[in-house]
Amino acid sequence: MKNTTLKDLSKLLNLSVSTISKALNDSLEISEITKNRVKEAARKTNYRPNPLALSLKKGKSKTIGVVIPSVLDRFSAKLFIGIEKVAYSKGYNAILSTSNYSKEREAHNIDILLEKGVDGIIVSLTDETLTLQDYSHIQRAENRRVSTVLANKVPEDLIFNKVSIDFYKEAYNAIKNLEIVHKESVIVVDSFSNEMYLDKRKKGILDALESSHAIADYEVMKSNGEESFASAVIKKVKENTNTTLIVMNQYLLETILVFKGTRKLLDQDSLFIYGFSNRKSTFEAMKGVQPISQRGKFLGEKSAELLISQLEDYKEGVHAISLDSIGKKIYE
Repeated sequence: MKNTTLKDLSKLLNLSVSTISKALNDSLEISEITKNRVKEAARKTNYRPNPLALSLKKGKSKTIGVVIPSVLDRFSAKLFIGIEKVAYSKGYNAILSTSNYSKEREAHNIDILLEKGVDGIIVSLTDETLTLQDYSHIQRAENRRVSTVLANKVPEDLIFNKVSIDFYKEAYNAIKNLEIVHKESVIVVDSFSNEMYLDKRKKGILDALESSHAIADYEVMKSNGEESFASAVIKKVKENTNTTLIVMNQYLLETILVFKGTRKLLDQDSLFIYGFSNRKSTFEAMKGVQPISQRGKFLGEKSAELLISQLEDYKEGVHAISLDSIGKKIYE
């Protein structure tokens, strides 16, 4: 079914297109009688404004594009929720696309968003992009004067608008504020990945244990990347009377918690677990488990605020926000 246009309303009411447009936009130049007549006709014919035409006329689409690695990644999903919340409150629509952890697809999605005429773009870079250190697709957006903000894992020396987490401070402050339950035996469960942000998180954890809790006799167990690693962790826990685990990421935390021997140790108060976590989940209610939120939603909100401030009050130069002090257990 063909959409009703301003020209259609003009012919129907025998009024000029300019008068129709002004009436629909409540211009003071148009009488209330004419406004009501035009609006009633628009309602009956299901007239809808053409968003593309409006954006061309105003020079803005009031739309921002968002590229995240995956909607199945809980942190990325929370990131988008935060972006969309702020965008909506500011009168913007957020268009979501996923890179599926591919630099090529990330670049393709950015090009598509540019073709759609979005006002700005927020990108959570894939690990592949960071490894290749190829940011030419981001530069293309900048060259077209489309404001772009990089969110989450962003190299410190990368000169773009960015909102990132100071992973060292995040971990240091989180661990510093904890009341370590079993100080006599502390095991830090390290990720299989050697990503730089995880190395910074681990250093923050270890420095906080030593300086804030005077714990130097801790052990670091590095995951082998397999779910079977959980059995090695629990075996090590059983060798000690009481143990505190500090777990580096969500995957390791869930892998350990679903292992058959973990719940019994928690119930016996011989094990306590702190784990960096992307979300609330059933394990939050488990005895002896305290998640440490990574606040993806908060990061998304700050990214959207920075982008929209750039769009509505453009300032020369590059702006960078580094978030820390994540805290013990903060969910929004």
